[in-house]
Amino acid sequence: MPMIHGLHFNNLRGDIYGGVVAAVVALPLALAFGVASGAGAIAGLYGAIFVGLFASVFGGTPAQCSGPTGPMTVVMAGILVQFSD
Repeated sequence: MPMIHGLHFNNLRGDIYGGVVAAVVALPLALAFGVASGAGAIAGLYGAIFVGLFASVFGGTPAQCSGPTGPMTVVMAGILVQFSD
């Protein structure tokens, strides 16, 4: 029984398990990137949550993986410096 765009209900359990595992793996990375950018650990956590939600809603393919990355730390630090007046 198809769910959405070729996804099937029989894969749902594995998809949920994979998503939870990916979130647990990305959590320390998100916290570290938040601290490294100067915004604090909670900002890294919120960033990872919202990026994950936006990527899942607006993502282009079912096999897409998204999460916190190192270069985004530099971008976020630059934004914070610019707007921290």
